Amino acid sequence: MASDDQDKHLPTLAPGPRGPITLNSTTVSRPKKISTACLPCKQAKRKCSGRPPPCTSCKITDAECVFDESLDLRRKVAAKRNLEELSYYRSLLFALLESLRNPDETELNKILDHIRGSPSLNSIAAIVGGPTIDPSDVSSEDLKGGSDESSSQAGSQEPAYIDMHSRITLEKLCDIPLVQVPAKPWTAVTDDGQLVSHLVSLYFTWDNPLVQIVDQKVFLEHMKAGKTDSEFCTPLLVNSVLAMASLYSDFPDVFAVPSEVASRGRHFFMEAERLWRAEEGQASLANIQAVVLMSYVLKSQGKGHLGWLMLKQGVQLAQDFGLFQTSRALPHRGWSVQSQRVTAITAWGIYIMNSLVSMELQRMSALKHPDSNLSSEEEVSDKTMWSPYPLTNRLDYVRKPARLRYAMRKLADLTLITVDIQELLFEKVFQITVERLWAAARVFFSRLDTWLVDLKGAMEDEDQIMPHFSFLRIKCHQTVMSMFSFLLEHMMPEQPQNSPEIQEATKIRLRAAKEIGCCLRQQRQTYGLEQIPRYLLDAINSSCLVLLTDLCDEESQGLFAETCRYMVALKRRLTKVEEMIVRIESLVGADTFARAAGYSR
Repeated sequence: MASDDQDKHLPTLAPGPRGPITLNSTTVSRPKKISTACLPCKQAKRKCSGRPPPCTSCKITDAECVFDESLDLRRKVAAKRNLEELSYYRSLLFALLESLRNPDETELNKILDHIRGSPSLNSIAAIVGGPTIDPSDVSSEDLKGGSDESSSQAGSQEPAYIDMHSRITLEKLCDIPLVQVPAKPWTAVTDDGQLVSHLVSLYFTWDNPLVQIVDQKVFLEHMKAGKTDSEFCTPLLVNSVLAMASLYSDFPDVFAVPSEVASRGRHFFMEAERLWRAEEGQASLANIQAVVLMSYVLKSQGKGHLGWLMLKQGVQLAQDFGLFQTSRALPHRGWSVQSQRVTAITAWGIYIMNSLVSMELQRMSALKHPDSNLSSEEEVSDKTMWSPYPLTNRLDYVRKPARLRYAMRKLADLTLITVDIQELLFEKVFQITVERLWAAARVFFSRLDTWLVDLKGAMEDEDQIMPHFSFLRIKCHQTVMSMFSFLLEHMMPEQPQNSPEIQEATKIRLRAAKEIGCCLRQQRQTYGLEQIPRYLLDAINSSCLVLLTDLCDEESQGLFAETCRYMVALKRRLTKVEEMIVRIESLVGADTFARAAGYSR
């Protein structure tokens, strides 16, 4: 009875669904696996949220979020990528060998001439009948496969010239660095000793000989030894050198972002920044060298103001360390002969760099010259040899004595004259008459001419072609040109256009620009335009601006074209060149510049 009463109060159930009953299963989504972290997160050793950029960490820190697909180390993806690469290069090698067996010498010479021209891998593959798509540049997503439709479309397209940024290129396969140094324990960016040796070889061929900051022999000895507690070679200094050397390399590994000029060496620079922050501003010889090099990396990336601030930081560290004339007790009085030599080179290198930047900014260099001397006695015992790497991979060059000590001493002498000129132009000019200014300029012009005659008399003609000695002549002519350009701007409001002083200053300035053009032509004819020392940029730009005022002269036309070729070549490596070219085009016309540089618009 009790159960019957309870049933009366129960609600009527709705009819159930017909057919089999299926249970809805709730799927718990698993967290997404991140196969590749961005470069900033890798270097900071922090967790990355993955694609799409920017990741969460980079968004918070306002860092540039860059993903490199070639670093995707999942076993299946990496194995498939390596298999595709090996298959590609195996097919290309077999096609090349088959072509070399051709009995037709005319066709064989044609192939060899094409290879000597340093073309892309696809260009070589096309002429020998090999594969024309480099799979090493395909991302890990692409290696997973696609639809038949997309595959058929890809097969019908023209060959893609994408091997410029593949991880293995023909240039890298054939590369023999001048020096062999290890990647570890010096950098966390790469463990590729071949790449590090390549970059170090570039740095000591095209950069350091011109304005020496480190002692080449001592640095290489300590880097090969692998001792990170060395006072002459530290991870911070090595990564700064690698960032600087990346400006001269076309290896795909030096690009943080493929085809982006400003990304050359960015990963090495970020590593150097991280190591510098860890130093907390400590003044040491290697730290000073690293900070100064980092300042020029920033400048080369088009960040001139940040570069100037970092150079000032390096100068302050050097002053605190006692490298310049100062009232403080010098800490290196008890140092070894080797330490004193290295510190002297560094001190004068910083003094020279500071003077170069001051001249560009048209301001007085407030830095006093170093208290140490560059001994001429070391020039006899200096056994360092020089050859134009990486041209040595393709052509036979006789290695020559580099004469680095002599070049450094001559550049220091030239800088002392330049600093005196800066004092005249940017400080005393407001306190003296135009007549006295002109007389003082003539005295400096005579000093520069004497310096140049002494340089030419102490060297063989063939030795003067080496980049660091060509740079000395170019800097001397650039100093003359800058001085008389300033005088013309200062005198023109007060002097008539046909006055003897104005006419003579104009002739001297034009002659100096032509001398620079002749040096550049000689340099190009000997070494080409692949590696151009970054220190030449301002001289190239200023001489180009002077030569374009005299294009009615046939000699000036030819030398103007020479400077234009250099500008176009440097545009591939330095971001600030684009602005310089735009200015020149606004003065002579884009078509005129294009014809002079030798390309069609």
